[in-house]
Amino acid sequence: MLYFVGNGDTLYSIARRFNVIVQDILNANVICNPNIIFPGQPLIIPESNHSNHELLKAGGHPYYIVLPGDSLYCIAAQLNTTVDNLIEGNDIKNPDLIYPGTELLITYDIPVPEELFNTWKSTGDKYCGQMSSLQIHGIYYIGTFLWQALGYKGMTYLTKLLNHPCPEVRFFTVLSLGRIADGDKVIWSLTQMLKDPDESVVNIATLALKRIRLVKDIGKRVHVTIGENNRLFVNPVYTSPFVLLHEGTPVIVMKWRIPSPTGEEGPVGGIQIYDYVQVLSTGQVGFLPRLGYDEIVMI
Repeated sequence: MLYFVGNGDTLYSIARRFNVIVQDILNANVICNPNIIFPGQPLIIPESNHSNHELLKAGGHPYYIVLPGDSLYCIAAQLNTTVDNLIEGNDIKNPDLIYPGTELLITYDIPVPEELFNTWKSTGDKYCGQMSSLQIHGIYYIGTFLWQALGYKGMTYLTKLLNHPCPEVRFFTVLSLGRIADGDKVIWSLTQMLKDPDESVVNIATLALKRIRLVKDIGKRVHVTIGENNRLFVNPVYTSPFVLLHEGTPVIVMKWRIPSPTGEEGPVGGIQIYDYVQVLSTGQVGFLPRLGYDEIVMI
């Protein structure tokens, strides 16, 4: 089940209340300091009979929100990566100084930009319009986060990909720039894509520019939704009440990657994943389900 921490709660008291042990809760959630939990913090509580022991750990991927008491060492250990990967992928100047509320990209092996460019280009050259959803996910969707980790080291290559004849390649290149969300060169490149002949590319460029404007004012925790009629559920279950969010709705992510506590199946198998967000304009909070192969519905 999903439980929101209340005033005076400790992991020990929560574990006793739900007839589990503290380690069960630690195994189900990214928690760096077991002695520090916060009112309003959502925690996955495993069933006492461990029937849902295969639930994914809640809190990380593709991003993680830093909490008081966190360290890069702990975050890396919790999410099966390395401190060096986190430092490089987030351009961290002082690894001993990370601030609560910061959104970190969870990075693994960061590629050589030329190799990533060649993969994107050659795949688009050969299979444009013929790629399966799994190919698009594995090469291009996942690749957007790799380009984000590369940051300015990848800009020369992304600029070239904006001119690729395949609309799918241009779409995900623009999405990559929206994830980077920083710099005059990014803004200039995206502005040029508003003239693209493909409507989907123009649309994603418009959303990416919107996010960049918001990031300048608020910070990188703000995202904008992709796709019409995303459902924002009151609870992380499809039978829960919901409201529809129009495309481009700005949201602040409160917690990434919350697996369905009821074990709901996702669109292509596996457990359905949600992200816990707050709508910027109204303050309403809720759970956005991921689509496809565990894909977030935000830039």
